[in-house]
Amino acid sequence: MIKRSFNYLRGGACLLAIGLLLIIGDPIQRALFALLPLSGRHSLHLQASWFRLWANIMLQTIRIICGVRFRPLPPVPGDSGTLILMNHQSILDIPYLAACLSENYPLFVTRRRYAKGIPLVSNMLRLYKFPLVDPARFSVSQLNALAETAANARYPVAIFPEGSRTRNGDIRRFRTAGVNAILSSRPWSVHLVIVDGLWECATLADFVNKISQIRPKSVVIGPFSFDPETDDPEPFMAIMRENMVSGLAQLRKNSDA
Repeated sequence: MIKRSFNYLRGGACLLAIGLLLIIGDPIQRALFALLPLSGRHSLHLQASWFRLWANIMLQTIRIICGVRFRPLPPVPGDSGTLILMNHQSILDIPYLAACLSENYPLFVTRRRYAKGIPLVSNMLRLYKFPLVDPARFSVSQLNALAETAANARYPVAIFPEGSRTRNGDIRRFRTAGVNAILSSRPWSVHLVIVDGLWECATLADFVNKISQIRPKSVVIGPFSFDPETDDPEPFMAIMRENMVSGLAQLRKNSDA
């Protein structure tokens, strides 16, 4: 009981600290992007550095307050033409992946509802022109816009093919409409990023209660080549899901050993 109460206090303090940091960072970000045109050819580098900085700030805050160790991922290329498929376990998935890129940042396909009401984060989604979608109301125009964004992306594109967070860490059924739109836009080098352990803090309530107890681990599988001129996205994504399921099983097996 004492340990559980202590973990709850640490989780609450950590969530409060992250919230305060986001509130403080929001006006700084707005000022930075207002001055960004003055940086000339360095603007893209500054944008990527700012994004990765905040990913690391969030993870380091959790490490310092809650003692969580985030093992680094094997490197994922940060260049154009890279598509990252990641299983979706928690609210930490995006900073977890972003902190592991040595350069640039992942252009995440994100739910439209997150573009309002969250200090720093909502404004960041708009400033970085993340593709915003409403999975419950996928339309042809929405898919066409997603394909156009992916076709012209100068940075890696990342998407959760499951569409929503899992409640037990297992791989859910893939929702392939958005992924297929991305795959159809250009040739890709596809990397699977598989993470486990974050599902225990899938929601804010879980975060407060369990963040001190998680032990996240991850693996990258790939690359797999996809060319829309010669490859069919449906069987390709079936193979990607099989690899993600087997990769997750191997992660868990290694943890139990």
